[in-house]
Amino acid sequence: MRIETLRALVELQGEQLTEEELSYLGKQYPRCPGRESWDVREYARNIADGAREYRVIRCSSGQDVYRSVGRDRATAVRTALNELEAQEKAALLSGAG
Repeated sequence: MRIETLRALVELQGEQLTEEELSYLGKQYPRCPGRESWDVREYARNIADGAREYRVIRCSSGQDVYRSVGRDRATAVRTALNELEAQEKAALLSGAG
C-alpha cells in the first residue's frame, strides 16, 4: 500500500489523517488480505454510554485497519482504500504494475 497516495485520496474526501493514524493503517493493512471491498462498521464503545466507534474492515475479516469516533472520517478512509486498490488493480491489468 502506498501511504502517500492513500493520504492524498483521503484528503480528496475532505479529511486529513494524523501520522499516528497513517502508521496504524500501514501496520494493519497487510493483516487484512482479501479481494472484497472495504466497509465501515459501527461498534459500541465501552468507555461511555451510547458512544460509537467506526471501524474500516473487509467483509471477510473482523480485523480493522482504521478506527474513528467519527463516521465521516471512517467513510473517507474506506472510500480511499477502495479507490487505491482499484488503481493498483488497473495498473496490474495494464502491465504498468
